[in-house]
Amino acid sequence: MLSLDDAIRKFRSDPAYANLVRDAYLGEDALDSAKRLLASSEFKTVCDLIGLERIKGATVLDLGAGVGIASYAFVQSGAKYVYAIEPDESDLVGIGAMQKTITGLPVEIVKSFGESLPLPDSSIDIYYTRQVLHHTQDLEKVMQEAFRVLKPNGVMLACREHVANTPEALEAFLKAHPTHQLAGGEHAYRLEEYTQAIIQSGLQLKAVFGAWDSLINAFPQLQSQEALDKHPATILKKRLGTVGELLGNVPFVRQAIWTYLRRKPTAGALHSFYAVKPT
Repeated sequence: MLSLDDAIRKFRSDPAYANLVRDAYLGEDALDSAKRLLASSEFKTVCDLIGLERIKGATVLDLGAGVGIASYAFVQSGAKYVYAIEPDESDLVGIGAMQKTITGLPVEIVKSFGESLPLPDSSIDIYYTRQVLHHTQDLEKVMQEAFRVLKPNGVMLACREHVANTPEALEAFLKAHPTHQLAGGEHAYRLEEYTQAIIQSGLQLKAVFGAWDSLINAFPQLQSQEALDKHPATILKKRLGTVGELLGNVPFVRQAIWTYLRRKPTAGALHSFYAVKPT
């Protein structure tokens, strides 16, 4: 097995992985990645869900900040201060690379894991994490810490978390994951494990978004809300041409396609979770 850094170097050097590197924000220019996330439909949907008015002037916790792309995006969207929580000191995918992304911004790098945050109780307005919870060793403890550091009425948004509801689904997901094949370290929890950890922490779970319920999960496969709305018609157009596109715009046909897509088992399907700390 390679180290994670060596796996990323391999991806960057191999043209076959160019799309993966771009879409996963793994390019050498971390600041460019941060700007692309900020401009993405995914992050716009995040801002719409949380509310720009809530983000403006907020103190944000960015768990598993990586190279700092979300920390950068939140500051540029009006956040007053961001704690970038990241345990990896790597110059490729961690604190070393993040130093360049956040230069001159009100972002404080905190070398820590989510299970034990060196932050005061009720000090955070927004707790955000992207593709991190499925890596955690103790999901329940991470959510307990999220509850502790959030202010009353603070929000928690966990984005793009892999779900595998059976051992077979988990095995299939890990076999298909390119980074796991090179460096290991991937995982996926059952949907029930995520929701129970959030609820048992004391947070009020307001919404669970499946793979096709939000552009947060569907991006970058789908680049806009319009593309997501038209996805059933797009699928049928590829199979049946113009007639299929017309059928895909018929309400009951469109609903049938959505029902099929949402029920279709997909190993590692992305889900996002939105919760609020009670007042």
